Amino acid sequence: MLFENPVARLRFLNNTLTKQRERQEQLQHSLRQFKFLENTRFYDWALEARFYSTILEELRTVAPTLPQQSQRAIERLQIPFTARAYTFIHQTRHAFYGLGVLLIGAILFGLYFTATWSARNLNHVLERRYKTNKTPIVIATEGQGTSNNGNATYLAGYQQDYKSEKVWLVERTSEFERYSNGCRILTKYETENHPRGYYTIPRGSETDGEVERHDIVGIVYHTSESDIVPFTPDNNDSIQRRSMGLLDWIRKDRSYNYLIDRYGEIYRVVRDDHAAHHAGNSIWADSKYDYVGLNESFLGICFESTVKADTLQETLTSAQIIEGRKLTNVLRSKYNIDDANCTTHGLVSVNPDKMLIAFHHDWVRNFPFEAMGLSDKYKVQPPNMSDYGFTYDEEILEKLGRKLWPGAIAAEEDFNKRAEKSRINIEVLRRRLRERYGVQLEKARKLRIAPDATGKSVIARSPNSAESAESGNHD
Repeated sequence: MLFENPVARLRFLNNTLTKQRERQEQLQHSLRQFKFLENTRFYDWALEARFYSTILEELRTVAPTLPQQSQRAIERLQIPFTARAYTFIHQTRHAFYGLGVLLIGAILFGLYFTATWSARNLNHVLERRYKTNKTPIVIATEGQGTSNNGNATYLAGYQQDYKSEKVWLVERTSEFERYSNGCRILTKYETENHPRGYYTIPRGSETDGEVERHDIVGIVYHTSESDIVPFTPDNNDSIQRRSMGLLDWIRKDRSYNYLIDRYGEIYRVVRDDHAAHHAGNSIWADSKYDYVGLNESFLGICFESTVKADTLQETLTSAQIIEGRKLTNVLRSKYNIDDANCTTHGLVSVNPDKMLIAFHHDWVRNFPFEAMGLSDKYKVQPPNMSDYGFTYDEEILEKLGRKLWPGAIAAEEDFNKRAEKSRINIEVLRRRLRERYGVQLEKARKLRIAPDATGKSVIARSPNSAESAESGNHD
């Protein structure tokens, strides 16, 4: 119908049949793993579409050379729609490839959006469920410097202002020291451990420690968590035996610098310029520096008491509060200790492996800061949370009766805002700070001060240098 020239007709026929054989071989090769499809209607349809496609391709090639009448006849050829569609898709396949890539991108974006939306909603569901099934966290505002019973008169008379110039050494003997504020420190049980040594870490810096220091910068208050009997006259002998037993144990273990027994007697156990094993893994800070491993930089004062009691009245005796204040004023005057660095073991103790606060929780509440002439550290954001990203888990919450002090709540909120403002994942930020803490801790552990042959201080390194940093009280 279309070709008047026999040569052109034969060339068209040969070219078309050759292409059809090639298309059939390509289709069979593509379906080599699925031979059974050759016996199905799908194979016949696909082969027919490819055959017609070769005819249409060849026609379009020779159409410009044909007469006008023949070109119009091409448009009237009875070719199945599926074959025309296949031919169109084949000729415009590169455009379809581009559309396919865009479609796949849109699908992936949709899946990502759906996944994040689902995760966000799942978090909300879990959070609601968590809050439903768990007892809520309580901000412990009671008991911070007063008894839980609100007995304000219990601390009456101990609120005088601290004045360092009013405190000085009055008398020193081989067994005691007496000071102008009435403080009397028994020294006959005093022993040595190792000289202090630590590095300063400027707050907010990335350093692992700069200038080496040996001076005392703070005080950490502890409870002994020893065997406590009711404070009554009929237990007088038992109380004294337990106090002396505790003193012997502390002296042997070099656990604290000072012990205040239940009668208010103050014992110096480890000499001031030597580190005691009282704080273990611990962190605190003032306005200038972070302190890692407070054994080396802070004095440890232990009250013979326990945190198991619910109120301050059951935890400390009146004599302990009075003498604790006197000793605090003596030490602050003697070493120029800032109020900001007088804190408790529960607020500084950490578990570095799990990045958790309150590993030891003595005085995590109820410490009478006001009675000691100090500001309330329960209102201060604990540096272990704000500067190093430490947090708490369900086990810690249960040990604390699901009560957290106001500073801990504020520190957690501020840390989350800090991560959000910096556009960094909270856990990534915690991991970064944890690595920094690990480097600082390792450097602090290696530092020990010992006299050389000339009497000068040098850095001594020992394989057992981590001993004091790992120790702490046994609450």
